[in-house]
Amino acid sequence: MSDDKMELSGDADYRFLSLAMSLGSAAWAQLGKVPHPITNKIEKDIDQARMSIEFLRMLQEKTEGNLTVKEQEMLDNLVSDLEMNFADEIRKAEALADKKGPEIIVPPGVANGPGIIKP
Repeated sequence: MSDDKMELSGDADYRFLSLAMSLGSAAWAQLGKVPHPITNKIEKDIDQARMSIEFLRMLQEKTEGNLTVKEQEMLDNLVSDLEMNFADEIRKAEALADKKGPEIIVPPGVANGPGIIKP
């Protein structure tokens, strides 16, 4: 099938879908939502997730007007789902930091720490 016919029929290019899904899968693992494909463990890395999502957004911007309907829907849904989950993870991290409270610095030479300050 020629590229013109593929575009008109709305078929998706498997190479584009593979690229987008690869970046998406990495972002899901980096958000800690699915196990890492190699270690099969949950490994959260919010900074790397942010980078993967930014790559997908860039791909979205650079391909604007050049995707089939199926490709555009898949990319838009993927980016939207990842952004919502990323925001949720940021909120969780902020809530955890708020609950943690301030750290107490104990000066050297104080055996049991100050007696009047309690966490």
